[in-house]
Amino acid sequence: MNFRITRVPKGLSWLIVALAVTSGLAYTVYGPPRLADGLRYEVFADGLQNVSALAFDPEGGLFATLEMKHGQGRVIRIDQGHISTVLSNLEKPDGILLHGDTLYVTNEGGSHGLLVYESGKVRYVDGVMMAEGIASAGGDKLLVVEDKEQVGRLLSIDPNTDKIEVLLRGLNRSEGVCQSPSGRIYFVERARNRLSYYADGKGVIAATGLEQPGYLQCLPDESILITEDRKRRGRLLRYSERGVEVLARNLHAPQAVIVGSDGAYYLSEQRKKRILRIYRP
Repeated sequence: MNFRITRVPKGLSWLIVALAVTSGLAYTVYGPPRLADGLRYEVFADGLQNVSALAFDPEGGLFATLEMKHGQGRVIRIDQGHISTVLSNLEKPDGILLHGDTLYVTNEGGSHGLLVYESGKVRYVDGVMMAEGIASAGGDKLLVVEDKEQVGRLLSIDPNTDKIEVLLRGLNRSEGVCQSPSGRIYFVERARNRLSYYADGKGVIAATGLEQPGYLQCLPDESILITEDRKRRGRLLRYSERGVEVLARNLHAPQAVIVGSDGAYYLSEQRKKRILRIYRP
């Protein structure tokens, strides 16, 4: 049998290569999330404009902030696929925390950085501006970080009196904070691409080389979940004393990540207007 080899014109071969590279790049940039071995994902909820922070209530409902400007921001609750509005007319609501029966919401815009919703009524905490990350520090304190350039603060707030204690000043675009089970307070600085912890009145660097780190979630084993708020190549990371592990890549502006009662990770993917459920089958 005779085979005939046909040469591809040089210009056409370069076109084929270019198309292959473009196709691969497009898949990487616009394709689905790529997860670490053993992990799977599904869409928990979608159609959520500017979805940001997440918090479960004891009944299994999921609170979420919709981070919109000009009084269009909202807090919603998702329960078995049904979405209801809890709060509206907000200015870039970002972080959210359910502390007992009280819902705390941070606002990146507006005149007050921290809103308190309790017994159907709203009040504001004075002295907090451009707040983003919020976390519980035991039963008697809240932690808040301000998303300001160079002059952000790490705050400890008494939820009973609204008294504010400034733990650190001079943070640069701090967006996430959490307290580990051992009591160590961690925070990230997006502009400095690093994770630090608070000790003896100062910040101590724990990890560098992150890329636009956003939210934090401290886990029972002392490890920390970290999202990188990049528009198309965001990642979900897990930090421990052994280093940083990549759990998911190719996320589109990932915001908050929390752990559900089922052990799965619930992650808001802002540019895709959805919440993912990441789990081990």
